[in-house]
Amino acid sequence: MHREKEPDRKARIAFIENCYQLYEQKMYQAARRILNDSPRAEDAVQDAFLKLMKGRIYFEDAASEDCKKYIITVIRHSAIDIYNRKKKEQELLCFLDEKTDADRLSFQENREEAIDIKELISDLQPRYYEVVECLAIKNLSVRETSGKLGISEENVRKRFERAKKILKKAWKISA
Repeated sequence: MHREKEPDRKARIAFIENCYQLYEQKMYQAARRILNDSPRAEDAVQDAFLKLMKGRIYFEDAASEDCKKYIITVIRHSAIDIYNRKKKEQELLCFLDEKTDADRLSFQENREEAIDIKELISDLQPRYYEVVECLAIKNLSVRETSGKLGISEENVRKRFERAKKILKKAWKISA
């Protein structure tokens, strides 16, 4: 059972260590099933443990069924976050070059193309740049972007769609 009251530092550390010993492999396997990528699954496990360390949830018994469910929920969310970031990165690259195989293309592997893309993005009108920056670079949700920019969610979607068209056209001209 989890406590609302904050446990002392030693109890928190012991809880995290127990969780690591009990669930690290299960967490990795769950993340691997979602991401189909070993290094990203490892990143998801690391992110999940960082969330657990920062969180206020504490279970007396790390082996309890409630704790296990909570841990699995945290790793799923971490893996899905990583999946969504990867998807947005690939989406940015895909709409610029329809012939690109998104699974083999990433910013790290193709630095020259990434630099070209960043230059094209920086040339966008401010209203489009802000939306692309929030959605594709900072990985904010449409709702978060809407709140940050003070525009409707529909407007965020429309501006992103228009920005993609502009970038796609500019990419074809520069290629």
